[in-house]
Amino acid sequence: YENLVIFPLLGMELRDPGYLLLDEALVKGLLEVREIDESGSVNEVLVINKGETPVLLMDGEILSGAKQNRVVNISILVAPRVELKIPVSCVEQGRWRYVADGFTESRRFAYAFLRAKKSQQVAENIMSCGAFMANQGAIWEEVGRKQREMGAESPTGAVNEVYESHENRLRKYCDAFAPLENQVGVAVYINCHFLCLDAFDSPAVLNKMYTKMIESYALDALERLDWRGKEKPDKGAVNKLLERIARAGVDRYPSVGLGDSLRLKADGLGGFCLSLEDRVIHLAVFAAEEGRANSGSRLSSPGRRRRSHL
Repeated sequence: YENLVIFPLLGMELRDPGYLLLDEALVKGLLEVREIDESGSVNEVLVINKGETPVLLMDGEILSGAKQNRVVNISILVAPRVELKIPVSCVEQGRWRYVADGFTESRRFAYAFLRAKKSQQVAENIMSCGAFMANQGAIWEEVGRKQREMGAESPTGAVNEVYESHENRLRKYCDAFAPLENQVGVAVYINCHFLCLDAFDSPAVLNKMYTKMIESYALDALERLDWRGKEKPDKGAVNKLLERIARAGVDRYPSVGLGDSLRLKADGLGGFCLSLEDRVIHLAVFAAEEGRANSGSRLSSPGRRRRSHL
């Protein structure tokens, strides 16, 4: 639709996920997300899993409420009956006051350019200091850039304002795509250039996240309607992409919650994977900064080296 092309990725071994998603757990009253204490901390929030089932918080989910809106830095599987501090980044620079005791359901998913920038920063900080933290100043700078480019500046600098300002146009993108049976992921292209890939371990997970994800990709597409590539990607291009991902270098770290966080790096690509006992819970891959520049971005940063292979 328009300048956005989405290829479905189908699963071979289909299974019940065995965990709840953030929104499900919040609605059922099984999960609480709030500031770590009354004073709060910009780059950490407290997650309390009151249930007997793990809960998945995905990289890019936007938490609204409390003292300011945040975005989840990495995908995290929270074990049953635990309290866990998780790494987040602020996406509402101009507010530091309570509007609610905690955070509500995550109605928005961060756009891919922001997620990619954050993912690169997290990878660098893990290597330098072992923390799943982003560069907060750079996150604010990117959110501000997005607001200016899309004519949706907010009094508090909230990234949600960009989505709300373009809600009708985003809905048209969402209406143009629907998940297929057994679909577990998407490969996303804007202006004929690769943007990102998201894949999960179950069609049920993708179905529940689908609309939020499409909306987030569309937000990047809307910013770049005036630039088109020459050749549309095809199935062969996606297969080559998957081969590059399979050959990617991998650094493995214990995750904040259950499982391991794998940081991926290949020529022109970067990303991460949350795995549990060699089961891929969430895989996210982004075009490197140079690739995103080709589709209209002005961002740039250095690449990273390989260590091992998938």
